[in-house]
Amino acid sequence: MSHLSELELHSLEQLLDQQERAAQALIRTEAGDRADLPFAELTGEVSDLGDEASADLIVDVDNAMMGLQLEHLRDIAAARQRLREQQYGICTDCQAEIALGRLQAYPTAKRCADCQTLHERTFASPSHARM
Repeated sequence: MSHLSELELHSLEQLLDQQERAAQALIRTEAGDRADLPFAELTGEVSDLGDEASADLIVDVDNAMMGLQLEHLRDIAAARQRLREQQYGICTDCQAEIALGRLQAYPTAKRCADCQTLHERTFASPSHARM
């Protein structure tokens, strides 16, 4: 049984709907903006290695942005599954209640703040020494 009221759950579902529509719109925009452009248009008529590198970077950034949006859509689908299973708002690691404020800020949250902090520390990329 969820610790969230029906009104709170409905409000959070609306947030998920908004985020889903926004992610889908961004994907459509990213896919449509440059998908049909020939590589030559990205580099310009007279291209050099710098122009080609810039065009490659544009394509890579577009692909990365689309990947982030697809990952966000997967998180939304997982949150909807937790709603159906009446597990939404329950930490997947410790089974504690996830605070309403956290869910309002991040409606796809699957961990409480403490478990998320521990997860990030455990699975963070190793830092590299810098000069």
